[in-house]
Amino acid sequence: MKKICLFLLSVFMLLNVSPVAGQSFQDEVDESNRQFEEWTINLSAFVKDVRFTEEDVQSLIALWEEFSTISGEEEGEEEEFEDFSTVLQDDAYRDWAKSKGINGEMWLKKTMRIIAAMMWKTIEENSSEEQFDMKAQLEELDAMRAEIGEEAYQEMKKGIEASAAAMEGLESAYKHLPVPTDDEKALLAKYQDQLMDIE
Repeated sequence: MKKICLFLLSVFMLLNVSPVAGQSFQDEVDESNRQFEEWTINLSAFVKDVRFTEEDVQSLIALWEEFSTISGEEEGEEEEFEDFSTVLQDDAYRDWAKSKGINGEMWLKKTMRIIAAMMWKTIEENSSEEQFDMKAQLEELDAMRAEIGEEAYQEMKKGIEASAAAMEGLESAYKHLPVPTDDEKALLAKYQDQLMDIE
């Protein structure tokens, strides 16, 4: 659920790359963006035939901690781009859903639509703010180059370029996310605090 936050989404895209021997830093960023965009396309397709209600939001809040344990999203474990079909075929998940008296496929679809809607809302809200200006950031950094030293300069420059690349990746992925309905937007607003506290 941490991926719904814009900042954490950016970091997630940069750090959740499957490294390939010989990849340059830019190659890693590009690969991360590609993986994330592909995940949002799969996510949109997975939830296209469902809409969520207040009962669904309440169910996610109540069951998320248990679901996270079942799906392996435990503390200290590296996050992955979720393969929805794998979750649905997982015996532990199917047994858990049965024990809760829920339709495993429908619950996962509605849960992921809520997450998709939260991602859409987060990116939409931040897109109206001042855009990340890499050129201005680099100019400021250049002015401090002699003061901070070459090693620190190169590390900070890499961070600025990574932030810019992550933002570009978000913008590319954003167009694939399903647009929440007005009723869904109202529910996200109503339960925003509880949903943002879910980890």
